[in-house]
Amino acid sequence: MGELLLRNLTIRYGGTAVVRDFSLEVLDGEMVALLGPSGTGKTTVLKAVAGLIQPHKGEIIIDGQPVKDLPPEKRNAVMVFQKSLLFPFLNVAQNIAFGLRMQGCHGRDIRKKIQQIMYLTELNGLGQRKVHELSGGQQQRVSLARALVLKPAILLLDEPLSNLDANLRQQMRELIQDIQAETRITTLFVTHDQAEALMISHRVGLLLDGRLRQVGEPRDLFYGPADPEVARFFGGCNFIRGRIKDGHFHSEFATVPTSQTNGNGHLLTATIRPEDIIITSEAKYNLQGRVQKTNFEGSASRIWVKCQGNRFVVLTSDADFSPGQNVGLHLPPEKIRIFASEE
Repeated sequence: MGELLLRNLTIRYGGTAVVRDFSLEVLDGEMVALLGPSGTGKTTVLKAVAGLIQPHKGEIIIDGQPVKDLPPEKRNAVMVFQKSLLFPFLNVAQNIAFGLRMQGCHGRDIRKKIQQIMYLTELNGLGQRKVHELSGGQQQRVSLARALVLKPAILLLDEPLSNLDANLRQQMRELIQDIQAETRITTLFVTHDQAEALMISHRVGLLLDGRLRQVGEPRDLFYGPADPEVARFFGGCNFIRGRIKDGHFHSEFATVPTSQTNGNGHLLTATIRPEDIIITSEAKYNLQGRVQKTNFEGSASRIWVKCQGNRFVVLTSDADFSPGQNVGLHLPPEKIRIFASEE
């Protein structure tokens, strides 16, 4: 069993609060990604859970037990760092066994556990190698194995893939997903990479400026951002200003039926994702514009369109658009998200 509850954490460096009133619950067997730009307090939260720093306020509860005042070795939470902190004078098997020996395990018991965990982390045949003989991906697998072999209640992963190249990063993502699915270990995974967070986790918590702005399933944050800042973080770049009146959101670009009454009559902000805008070379829609520039991005093209004093960004699989071309745009009402309060 492994449940983690963080309640109203505030953590300061000097006189500055880097994490403020942070509350999050990670359920038994769940993988939650803590996502945000660099410097927003993500690693600080992990260090507080691991017992490496002391929060100034709040509670840390693991499996129903408050652990804020316990030393790291008593918390049943293990952290894997961004840089693999392996002992260069030990081989792979000895590195993995280090924590077990500190716990008092010996002999056959250690060998059996090492064999099992090396199979799980795809390290078979590498037990006698020294750290300097390993690739970056192999070193991170050893770090992961060293943590998992202890069978902690909570696994804390601090940007473990950020130093790997793109191909290795994808392989390690899949490995971590497979291991978590097989072991059902409760995991809090820190990353600044939104694609990584969306792919790897059951839920995502977005941390901006030391505050947890939104928590939910990946699709909820991507398609249902709570506010414009969350939308921007997930690639939102099309924002519309308008007012709610008579059950509709009215803007110069679209009129959208809404049941929302909060902010009625006030100037509000709405957004639509680039891939949800329909673009055509025909004068088929009321909204007309001119292409400013295009970027080819492999499976899609990103197109910037100047339209009635505003600029829309469109993501489409149709690459037949060029700068200076007149185009028509359609903003499907069901794809427009209206924020509940003024920006």
